[in-house]
Amino acid sequence: MRDRLTDVELEERGAAVIARLSGEVDNSNAVELKRALEQRIPPAALGLVVDLSDVDYLDSAGVELIFQLARRLRDRRQHLRLIVPPASPVRRVLTICDVGSVAPLDEAIEESLDGLELASV
Repeated sequence: MRDRLTDVELEERGAAVIARLSGEVDNSNAVELKRALEQRIPPAALGLVVDLSDVDYLDSAGVELIFQLARRLRDRRQHLRLIVPPASPVRRVLTICDVGSVAPLDEAIEESLDGLELASV
């Protein structure tokens, strides 16, 4: 998906789908982004890893997108994990909004993939 504010790269790695986002996630693109991500997760996948390392801005619509994705995946018995390095500009927003209660905030891809494996046991 190529959007005015957000670039998305999707990759399947084993039983996980990895979405690497860059740019901004806000009210102008959150709904389209959610739809694009949900459509790319096969039923057999353990879950989705969203890499927010290169996201510069995330507003309330972006936070709501994460909560909605987590609910949708949970309903499908799948998991959501987020890659958010400590120095990421969006980490503070995600922490304040308690996003970690629905999707763990990992620092690296390996941590997220290991977490998906453990959650599926």
